[in-house]
Amino acid sequence: MGIPGDNLAEINAALQQRFFQKKPGTNEPLERWELGAVKVSCPPARFLRHLKLCGFADATIPQNWDYTYAAWPGALLVRAVARLIDLADAWESGVRWKETIVLGGKRPLQQDKETTQAAIALMGRYYYPATSRPLGETELDMMRWLWANCMLPPGLQDTRVVFVDAPMKPPATPGGQPVRPNTEDTVQEWLKSKPVSTNILLSSGAPYGMAQGEALWRLLVVHGIGVETFGHAAPDLPPEVFMREVAGTVYQITQSRAS
Repeated sequence: MGIPGDNLAEINAALQQRFFQKKPGTNEPLERWELGAVKVSCPPARFLRHLKLCGFADATIPQNWDYTYAAWPGALLVRAVARLIDLADAWESGVRWKETIVLGGKRPLQQDKETTQAAIALMGRYYYPATSRPLGETELDMMRWLWANCMLPPGLQDTRVVFVDAPMKPPATPGGQPVRPNTEDTVQEWLKSKPVSTNILLSSGAPYGMAQGEALWRLLVVHGIGVETFGHAAPDLPPEVFMREVAGTVYQITQSRAS
């Protein structure tokens, strides 16, 4: 990939500089759908092989049958639906947990991408019209709607569900826009409820699960909570999205080592 560095810190710095794109004049990262195209010298087939070997491409399944928690992290509608369906499929296969933790927040919805019609189309056979109310205005509104209107396997909807509503953060620069809460912010908000020390199954999917799993592990290991990540295979994504996740994962690992 042409990334220089003789140690983790140097490699992390090079990855962040090249692949963690930020809004001009700020330290605020671009959203994944805003990323500019990047070129990698590695041939496409070899690039994908490297991603697969490192865990950024293939589907994964839960390695145990019983967990205390299952986490459904917020995302753009298309990924939120995929992560919920992964949870439903895991439950249907016999995996069990006591509480579902919905890690959402007050991010405003993208009006051109996150609509009721889009949600119904993405849910497919899982759609069950239980409520006629609209999708809402925030990420957590959308996730509540999906939970209520998803045909979940028997027993799953009867488990305790905790909806985490992380607030927006102050603008990164004076006069700028408020910043949406990220994975760490939603987990920190959940930790205020003082969960018991045990384990959590994180539904994320490739390629995003690697960085999210590292973030959860870093925040939860000090509370005695083990983290396991699983989910669907990566869709056909451009190199800039894959490498954003590689950069994010290495950053999280660097933070873990530092702490």
